[in-house]
Amino acid sequence: MKSVFGYEYEPAAHLLVTDEDAADFLQSQFSNELRPFKVGQCTYGLWLDVKGKVIADSVVLCEGEERFRILSEGSATAVIAQKLEQHIIADDVEIEVLPTGASIALVGEGAEAALEALGISLPEDGACTDVEGGKLFRGRRSLEPCFELWSGSAAVIADLKARLVASGVTFVAEGQMQPARIAAGIPSVPDEIGPGDLPGEGALVGRGVSLTKGCYLGQEVVARMHNVGRPQRALFRISGAETAPACPIALYNKESKKIGELRSAFSTEKGWQGVALLKTRHAVVGESLNYDGGVVEIEALFSMLQEDAK
Repeated sequence: MKSVFGYEYEPAAHLLVTDEDAADFLQSQFSNELRPFKVGQCTYGLWLDVKGKVIADSVVLCEGEERFRILSEGSATAVIAQKLEQHIIADDVEIEVLPTGASIALVGEGAEAALEALGISLPEDGACTDVEGGKLFRGRRSLEPCFELWSGSAAVIADLKARLVASGVTFVAEGQMQPARIAAGIPSVPDEIGPGDLPGEGALVGRGVSLTKGCYLGQEVVARMHNVGRPQRALFRISGAETAPACPIALYNKESKKIGELRSAFSTEKGWQGVALLKTRHAVVGESLNYDGGVVEIEALFSMLQEDAK
């Protein structure tokens, strides 16, 4: 079997949005294009505030003309629900908060073969398929093929995991999953890009934010930055040789000037690797920064990691 590994996790958010205005309402709130509201469509995007700041991220699964399921690995149900509810004015929309269920991420060149060996049909890009009491869609956590299996039933996921393990798939802990995501320049929301940050600072415009769809909350700020400005801060891949520090923690250059913040850090065989939001005018790839307790090296700009992946 080609290289493949699994990661089991509990999503942070699960909501169901229904009723006759559900499609148009979500289109007005979500940062990415949801049209043509095709059954089986799966779309990743962001939930922004009026200033264009990142409140949360999720996938939106279209299950019918008036039925949409929202799932997020890192953004809490309460955060997304509050954002939606406060913008319902005269819309016929019902928002139902549901148990988060359980999920498996399957990553690697052998992911497709592992699923096919279980008799599971693969979804196309941007699509979601029903699988044995759950949903299957393509993920965004690696440069290699990636799939997300979700179910409202933990028993369904437990059964799928057991079958995958029996077929030779190794499951890893969260920390072992992160290097693949960081190598692909994919930020974690809201830990690495959150309520105080803009999508452009996380290299999310184009990936999770549409520049061509109609109006949505926060669009004006996003479009203005993209067309006439440039982010003053950006995400960088960072590494250190000491024990991974607790985050967030301030980072300083050799002149003791604070130029940003380390947002995440994960232990590796050679120390640790993480993600920092830095002022672009002061951040130079290859240079070192200091923090209270150690030294880090700036390895790469997230947007360049994405370019290298193309």
